[in-house]
Amino acid sequence: MIKCPITNSDIDIAECVVIVDVSEGCAKETILSDNIKKVENWREICKHCKEHNN
Repeated sequence: MIKCPITNSDIDIAECVVIVDVSEGCAKETILSDNIKKVENWREICKHCKEHNN
């Protein structure tokens, strides 16, 4: 589990990878859950997360 700064909760590592892929343009936003998409600036939050490049 990883503490996600977008949701302020623990998420599965696989979900983190999906969010990172979408934030980098490697996957379509349609695969994200609504709780991620509703957060303003979620891409920037993701890109600044310490887990982003891990």
